[in-house]
Amino acid sequence: MAFDLTIKIGGEGGEGVISAGDFLTEAAARAGYEVVNFKSFPSEIKGGYSQSTVRISDVKKYSTGDGFDILCCFNGEAYEYNKKHLKPGTVLVYDSSDFEPEEHEGVITYPVPLSELAREVMKAYITKNVIALGVLCELFKIPAKPIKDSIKAKFMRKGEDVVNMNYRALDVGMNYVRENLEKRDPYSFPPPKEPKDVVIMEGNQAVAKGAVVAGCKFFAAYPITPATTVGNYIVDDLIKAGGWLYQAEDEIAAMAMAIGASHAGLKSMTATSGPGMCLKTELFTYAGMAEIPVVIVDVQRVGPATGMPTKHEQGDLHHTVYAGHGDYPKAVLAPTNVEENFYLTIEAFNLAEKYQMPVFLLTDASLSLRAEAFPTPNVSKIKLENRWLYNPAEDPEGRYIRNGRFLRFALFTEDGITPMGVPGDPNAIHAITGLEHQENSDPRNRPDIRTLQMEKRMKKLEKLLREDADRFYEFDAPFEKADIGVITWGLTASITKEAVDRLRSRGVKVNALYMKMLWPVRADLVEDFAKRAERIAMPETNWSGQLADILKQETHIRPITFNIYRGEPMIPSEVEGFIDYLLDNPEITEGRLTAADVFGKEKVYGLI
Repeated sequence: MAFDLTIKIGGEGGEGVISAGDFLTEAAARAGYEVVNFKSFPSEIKGGYSQSTVRISDVKKYSTGDGFDILCCFNGEAYEYNKKHLKPGTVLVYDSSDFEPEEHEGVITYPVPLSELAREVMKAYITKNVIALGVLCELFKIPAKPIKDSIKAKFMRKGEDVVNMNYRALDVGMNYVRENLEKRDPYSFPPPKEPKDVVIMEGNQAVAKGAVVAGCKFFAAYPITPATTVGNYIVDDLIKAGGWLYQAEDEIAAMAMAIGASHAGLKSMTATSGPGMCLKTELFTYAGMAEIPVVIVDVQRVGPATGMPTKHEQGDLHHTVYAGHGDYPKAVLAPTNVEENFYLTIEAFNLAEKYQMPVFLLTDASLSLRAEAFPTPNVSKIKLENRWLYNPAEDPEGRYIRNGRFLRFALFTEDGITPMGVPGDPNAIHAITGLEHQENSDPRNRPDIRTLQMEKRMKKLEKLLREDADRFYEFDAPFEKADIGVITWGLTASITKEAVDRLRSRGVKVNALYMKMLWPVRADLVEDFAKRAERIAMPETNWSGQLADILKQETHIRPITFNIYRGEPMIPSEVEGFIDYLLDNPEITEGRLTAADVFGKEKVYGLI
């Protein structure tokens, strides 16, 4: 039987809840196991409920599951938040110097005075989280050495005294269990396996690493939750690679700087979230008109307005696809997990460079913080695209020169792609205004020029769909005619994978399509998939079903959407329950369903 253990740690922001989860994640990976870590915290700098959920398994998992096996509560608030999820067989480890829980039938409880041990024994309240880790290590036989290795790696820069203090705190927790508690639960971490050649990254860290591998040399930063850490993670590597990070005065300036740096010849990127996307929008269209490659990372958060800055939603797809006056070429990519954050960032740069246009990478608040272990990338085998720069030696007939002027926007190409020029190159002098222009870049507003230039720019998407789009469609469709075909994207796709496995294990015929390029749409691939299912179901964490809207516009399918918009990702049982609901109601062939429709208003709204 496969090993599968989920540990959830909850407490107040500032108590080290997130760090404790990170240490567990690293320990599991160092011990040779698969691991996924989900984190959540409030918008406040300090205080408010925070949580870290770590799922450890000896087989690949795509989500942290539906709940937890072990709950460790640092305070009463964490208990109140999670007590409804305690069920027979689960374990509760709690700070007995802060609160006492209610009676829960079948729940195994271990009281540990975490706060008292931190204050009275360690004389440092800040060590409470490491004491808790020691308790978990001793109770559930989690290897202490990998955690000590992680502690050393994190705190060595602060000196040996800090490292040793944390070692002592870990021992305090372990000793408390040995001297005061009797194990009464069945959970036990298996022996360490041969370590795998993996890296452990958070989502935003993977974006930053992918950008550097792709050849990014300029990052325009403006702080905004939850995108800020992309800049934090990239800065050291960027400088080592001979690049620059510049913190702009606002979101508009950051976008303009990224475009300017790209025009100057550098692969460039900026990262933001919903409110920043709104401010940058005019410059997206400018990059499209001027045919300048640039990558925009949108770490989506709950909107509208300020919304819930640290929480999950897939609400910006309409914005990236439709925002901006006029039509211009662009591509929108969306990774489903941390590993894809790395590789799709590289793909975003490749598409931007090849097609000379803005490319959006849509991640989200939960994916930005989620940590995973995945195989160490072989950078030497990663293919990189670089922009086509004008070289007179490659143009002996002077096709791109007319009357001594460089034809940056030449019209005679079949695919709309023409060579770029770097400022200062006397052979490639041109302008990049936002005005419509003729081939040599001089502004013109004649109807014929406008028509031809518009067609030139949009030809790029035809080439993209023809040559590059298919690799961004992940088909898991073993049935010639499935009961249900599921189409989804982003982090919801990872959750859906587990739900699909569960359904198939019960004999349900389910096909799945996980879309990682959301614009432009390969309508033929989507429609071919849809023909192999009786009905199409689309789970998304937004109000309206934004990808469903796009597919209804671009294809002939009419899906049934399942929309959750509470600021948290779906869990596998919700997707599974949605499909079961459809199977029980064959008359539903299209339309929109919410969690309240599927599970009942009392159950859903009773969670508030």
